[in-house]
Amino acid sequence: MAANRFAALHALVLVAAVSISSGCVATQRDILDLSQQTDGMTLKINSLKTVMKEIQGNQADLNTRLDELHRSVSILNENLKDNSDSMSRLGVKMDDLGSALGMKVQSLGQSISQTQEIIAKTEADRLKREEERKRLDAERAQAETAAKAAAEKLADAARKKELAAASIPPSELYKQAKGNYDKKEYELAAQGFALYVERFPTGSLVEDSIYLWGNCFYAAGDFENAARKYATLLDRYPKSDLTPASRMRYALSLMKLKTHLDEARRYLESIPQDFPNSPEAAKAKKLIEDWDAKKAE
Repeated sequence: MAANRFAALHALVLVAAVSISSGCVATQRDILDLSQQTDGMTLKINSLKTVMKEIQGNQADLNTRLDELHRSVSILNENLKDNSDSMSRLGVKMDDLGSALGMKVQSLGQSISQTQEIIAKTEADRLKREEERKRLDAERAQAETAAKAAAEKLADAARKKELAAASIPPSELYKQAKGNYDKKEYELAAQGFALYVERFPTGSLVEDSIYLWGNCFYAAGDFENAARKYATLLDRYPKSDLTPASRMRYALSLMKLKTHLDEARRYLESIPQDFPNSPEAAKAKKLIEDWDAKKAE
């Protein structure tokens, strides 16, 4: 548009010049007016050129800005594409995360269910044990009551027996105990011999009672108490006719207990030395021979 205006002005100047050169008579005033108009036209043309330069500059600046805008739009499109790709990848990750979370939730649910089952089973077992404990407590209480009643009954029977035995003479008491011993009722026999020793410590049959009392323990396998009774007899009555038999039984009790074997051997060796004619002497020698033979193997 500015170029068209400049062309029109240039044409107007040419027309005026042609009119002057064609022979028309012009006055000095006309020439001056024309000159002024020409100068005005020149100023306008220069102004128009300046405007054109500004317009051209603005257009170049606009083109530059349009290029920058285009590049920005391209960069924005690239960023949008990258964001779209990122969103797609994020969506895939979200799907994977959702699937994994779902599996964990399912596993957690199963674990909770299993834990609840374990708790329920544990509680059932606890209740069962509690019921069993109560049952055992009740049975134990019944057993304790029965045992207490039995103990009281035995104690009462023992008191009655003791009262009855108090009127029995020593010979009869020994006879009853010896009768139980011969019938191998060793517990009753031991009670009878113990009662005799307690009631008649100086009785004529006290040595026999202690010896047979030890034999009752020996027959029952209580070798420790048996050894104590034989040792008591040997200590209190060293000149008793039962000394060889008591030494033999004492040594045998120690051998059964497998303790103080050196002492047991000394007692065996003392029997043939001190009582060579006693029945126990030959037995003691045989035991020593067997002992040595076993050690030699």
